[in-house]
Amino acid sequence: MSWERREDNQTPMEIFNKVYEHRLMIRSGFGFGKLSPAILNETGPAWFQNSLFRQITEPGAPLAIPYKPAKDLGVNSQFFDIRYGYKNKYEIQYAEDTTLGVYSRNLPASNNFLSPRTDSYWASSFEGNRLLRFEGVSQNLRFSYIHPITKILMVGPSINFHRYTERNNISYGSYSTSRPEATVPNKTTWSIGGDANAEYSMKGILPGIYSKLKLRDWWEIRARLELLDRKGNFSVLGSQIIQEVFNDNSSSLTAVIPAYGGRVRDKGTILNLETSFQYCRFSLDIGMIRQDVKRTYESYLGDTVGSVPRSDYSARSVYIGFSEMSTSIKHTVTEFYIMPGVSFYYDEDKIY
Repeated sequence: MSWERREDNQTPMEIFNKVYEHRLMIRSGFGFGKLSPAILNETGPAWFQNSLFRQITEPGAPLAIPYKPAKDLGVNSQFFDIRYGYKNKYEIQYAEDTTLGVYSRNLPASNNFLSPRTDSYWASSFEGNRLLRFEGVSQNLRFSYIHPITKILMVGPSINFHRYTERNNISYGSYSTSRPEATVPNKTTWSIGGDANAEYSMKGILPGIYSKLKLRDWWEIRARLELLDRKGNFSVLGSQIIQEVFNDNSSSLTAVIPAYGGRVRDKGTILNLETSFQYCRFSLDIGMIRQDVKRTYESYLGDTVGSVPRSDYSARSVYIGFSEMSTSIKHTVTEFYIMPGVSFYYDEDKIY
């Protein structure tokens, strides 16, 4: 018998809003947001400190002083989740959130630097690090229990087995001109292209608090706050093409290879707020996810390998990344989304 006729004197909404035995919900949607990426936020202070350290072994090498930090960047997002609920209290959720940003030279996805005049080099200005593409994928397997506090409010704990991958396509820049007093006078060295891939793979177990507020039969507000602590590995590998123009107007192109890796850790919070509108088995959810992260490097090793003298260009790091490991870096993502969904129920009345 169809669910429309099996319940006496009940509307379809009343049937779907009763306490269910089992429920399976599937949602998918899209969103947009803002990104403040750690890969750019770390560049200014790290390159400046690295250029200071270089003075120990390369006195007079150009400093890299940041003067134009990267702005927040726009992103697009894709969302998918599937939930199983038991008796309105227990819930298992698998959720995947993909954040994607693609940037060009016309967008402010870069860090800019000043290099003051020294005994060997003229003053210069250059773009040090440009983010070309960002992709962050969060995979979450959550177990939740929510207990009724009042007729409309339910609150309880949750735990999230969380996995995160991040892929950044980045490009390095540099520019210097030696003075007549330099060992190689009147030489211009600048980066004309190249790119590198910076990849992060982390996981963690995140405790949280989950709540629901049932304002109407058709309207519900949900909130979840999780304490973020994930750790894993990172690697950076790519190429940087450098052109050298000499005093006699001859020039050469040389490739240097940036290669780095180590251990990385993210700590912070993940906040999810959403309002849900329901009609029978169908739902429409509008929400926001905010990640506030502080990224630290537990180890950072690598080098930029090539034949161009180090003093003529600004590299990402040299050998041990003391500068990168010395401080935490901000990484924030704010996303707004819309997700239509459909639910299937099962109890003593079978599937409906």
